[in-house]
Amino acid sequence: MVVKTTSAEGHPTDLAEVFSQIRRHNMRLNPEKCVFSVQGGKFLGFMITSRGIEANPEKCKAIIQMQSPQMVKEVKCLAKRLVSLSRFIPRLAEKAGPIFTLLRKPKNFEWIDRCEEAFKSFKAFLTTPPILPRPDYTTNLLLYLVVAEGAISVVIMQENQKVQTPVYFISRVL
Repeated sequence: MVVKTTSAEGHPTDLAEVFSQIRRHNMRLNPEKCVFSVQGGKFLGFMITSRGIEANPEKCKAIIQMQSPQMVKEVKCLAKRLVSLSRFIPRLAEKAGPIFTLLRKPKNFEWIDRCEEAFKSFKAFLTTPPILPRPDYTTNLLLYLVVAEGAISVVIMQENQKVQTPVYFISRVL
């Protein structure tokens, strides 16, 4: 659970309200897992900061340091790591299509040039962990849909002073 407030002065009041709701619903918190008055930190595998939600640098580093897969088991490991960062990677299903195809046909494993190109592009993209800003719900959100052969991708954008910024990516293999 993350309790975020717009000002440090209002934080104790907001915490009191949250604790009241927790007590009312007979819930309990583990004090060893509670952290208070921090500007950011790791939460559910992501980094929460004042800039927004950031990709966990450890997850990015794990992909960057991987060698090209030689077996289906290594491709599965790569796929899991990519999926864990999917909200930060535009058109993941389409770009990783050659890699994901290897998971469907494990009998004839062949790491082809298209797989290597996709793998290298992900490594290059993740050298700087991506950041998705917090959406401003007082303005309109824009939804763009891309349908490609074998994949569908969506990006949710926010427009601020005629500049569109992505706030979330969704991508699925068809």
